[in-house]
Amino acid sequence: MVVALLLGSCAASKPESSAPAGGEQAAAATAPGTIALTEQMEKRAGIQVTTAQKRPLVNRSLFSSTIEAPTDRSGVVTASVQGVVTRVLADVGQTVARGQTLAYISTPMLAEAQAGYFSAVAKVQEAHAQVQLTDSRVQLARADYERESALYKKGISAQREQQAALARLDGTLSELAAAKSTEAAARSSLQAARARLNALRQATGSSITDELALKSPVSGIVVSRMIQPGQVVNPATAGTSNAEDHLFTITSLAEVWAMLEVPQSEVAGLKLGAPVQFTSEVAPGEAFKGRIIRLGETFDPQARTASVRVAIANPHGTLKPGMLVLAQAISGGSARPVLAVPTAAIQQIDGKDVVFVRTAPHRYRQQPVVLGERNAQLTQIVSGLTAGTEVVSDGSFVLKSEALKATLEGE
Repeated sequence: MVVALLLGSCAASKPESSAPAGGEQAAAATAPGTIALTEQMEKRAGIQVTTAQKRPLVNRSLFSSTIEAPTDRSGVVTASVQGVVTRVLADVGQTVARGQTLAYISTPMLAEAQAGYFSAVAKVQEAHAQVQLTDSRVQLARADYERESALYKKGISAQREQQAALARLDGTLSELAAAKSTEAAARSSLQAARARLNALRQATGSSITDELALKSPVSGIVVSRMIQPGQVVNPATAGTSNAEDHLFTITSLAEVWAMLEVPQSEVAGLKLGAPVQFTSEVAPGEAFKGRIIRLGETFDPQARTASVRVAIANPHGTLKPGMLVLAQAISGGSARPVLAVPTAAIQQIDGKDVVFVRTAPHRYRQQPVVLGERNAQLTQIVSGLTAGTEVVSDGSFVLKSEALKATLEGE
């Protein structure tokens, strides 16, 4: 009986005598596939644990770009004739409405065009009055002819009287045709005179002036002004977009554009209408929402990038053309929530994908998993885990080393 007690006492005290000094116990496999670490070993390995949970698995790419004015909401003001600037009524940063006068230039061509218009109006009125007068004479001549024809049939009037009335009717009908032709020619001249005024972007008005109003073609903000009183301006060259000819540039900044240079390998993952989030140093902490409106406008064969145009909502006008912004775009992946863990949690042992599950404090178990989609941060778990399971996100490589060491010791 005493011998049995002594043997039991020796067996119970053996693990305590083999523990290393300092209180740190070496990793030991307490069960097949399970690894035990001390608190000090966990700190040294940088062990961090996260929970497997469902979340959208999308790829987010970062790009830097520059804000541009939207061309479909912008307009420029140019001079249609040569002249001298007399007054400037708008400046950079000012909000203007479509049709609002921005400046005046003095040009004799306007006075000539207006004089020609008023003269054409007068000729049309004169020609129209002549048509009405001649038409009245035609009605009288027709009535006279009908009366003479009736008297001739009754034998009261001679045939020559009837023929004379017919000749007078034919003559007035010819005069009416000539008057209508004159009126048509006068109206054509009036249309030409009105077209000359339209080319000057000038209304007909009621008086002659040599001051030509330069008006805004769109509603928006004046983003550039290249005009001063006393400056001589010349007509813009037809068919060109020379910025030197632009006296004013107006644009609506309620929505602005940005061009993203996207690597060729990522273009396929972007879709029209896909959301893009923007940040800028001019508004720290504020996010601007955008959407892709055009894919692959141009391709750079040297950089292997394609241009992707994005429209950005800018309701308060915070973003201005030329400002730098940082864009975060979603390119591919799954927008629906899927079970995922940090990509750093995935390890390979014997050609199989595994994660390390925390089963208890300082205890970890190797768990085979089947992987799905992934991005730079997360990897989908198709099978092998359930939502809420605690897995090692950082330091999993140390656990892999311990697992391999235990396998070699077992062999």
